[in-house]
Amino acid sequence: MTSLTQHIEALLFTAGEAVSISDLAQLLSAPEQDVQAALGELAQHLEGHALALVTTATHAQLVTSGSVAEFLAQFAGQDGKELSRAAMETLSVIAYRGPISRYDIDAIRGVDSRRMIRQLLLRGLLHQTRTAAHASLYDISEDALMQLGITNKKELPQFEALSKSEHIDQLLNSSK
Repeated sequence: MTSLTQHIEALLFTAGEAVSISDLAQLLSAPEQDVQAALGELAQHLEGHALALVTTATHAQLVTSGSVAEFLAQFAGQDGKELSRAAMETLSVIAYRGPISRYDIDAIRGVDSRRMIRQLLLRGLLHQTRTAAHASLYDISEDALMQLGITNKKELPQFEALSKSEHIDQLLNSSK
């Protein structure tokens, strides 16, 4: 494994969330093309391990592989339990309005959502990214979409109406 690949692995492990490929290139003073090649090498290296590399066109993230999901669910005390009403509410807000900040999630729900967000992150139903200002934004994960049996958020019931609700926009604007 090249030193660039090792550095990327260390950065992704330390970040614990999706990191943009352009940020990786900047941090490592390497061309994005080299970073992409190193990500490919890292993905191959991790095959059959407890960690896996998930990449999109713009981001990369180290996650636990599906082969250890059942063990981790038991470890986290989930054992396939249904989501609580609060967790479902939080997931719904994020699915329809994401990417969204915790502050905005709290404003819509009217309560602190930290615990619910953490549970949803542990279950792999959300992914977290950071903005240039280091604020966290949350969105529904590809895993959650698969569990719902859909390929993108636009397939959610009444997505267009609920994702652009003027009432929610007013609520968010009044809370700022």
